[in-house]
Order: sequence, then structure tokens, then C-alpha cells
Amino acid sequence: KNMKFFLTIFLSASFLITQSYSLDGQTLYKKCKGCHGKFGKHPPYEKQNGILAGRDKVEIESIIKAIKEGNYPASRLNNIMKRVISKFDEEDISVLADYISKFKN
Repeated sequence: KNMKFFLTIFLSASFLITQSYSLDGQTLYKKCKGCHGKFGKHPPYEKQNGILAGRDKVEIESIIKAIKEGNYPASRLNNIMKRVISKFDEEDISVLADYISKFKN
């Protein structure tokens, strides 16, 4: 009986930890900042369209979804991004886009 109780607590805690990790925009952005910079102001591979600062949430979401689905013009950068965001679900994308949308020019 005690083992069942501890197992229930452990699984519940594991689920909550996983959920909070996947819903944290700052944590998700850590996978992006190596190319885009801490506040989205760096143009990866010196391509200006890779600057994220100043874009709104809807635009960022649509770009991330297009890259994830393979519907964005192919380039080396987008192949890297596709690998990075391939495991993001709809909610991750929304939370990440919301976080990025707060970056100012």
C-alpha cells in the first residue's frame, strides 16, 4: 500500500516537472539563443530575416510552424531549426513565440 502511494506521488511529480519544463519559454529559447542571440537581435549566418526581436507572436508562431512542417524555404539555417523544434508541440510553440515576442528592437 505504501509503495503504491509513493509511486503515485513520484509519477505525479514527474508529470508536473515535465509539464513545467515544456511550458517555459525561457527554457525553450535556450535552444535558439546560440544562433539568434540572447534577445533575438543576432542575424544567424548574417541573414537579416533571422532577427527575432520586434516580431509579434502570431508571426513567430507561423514561422516556427512552417519550419517544423517543412513549408519554409530551405536553407542550412532552417534545417538546423527544424531539428531543434521538431519535438515542440503546439503549446511549446505558443509559449516560445510569446516569450520571443517580448524582445524589443
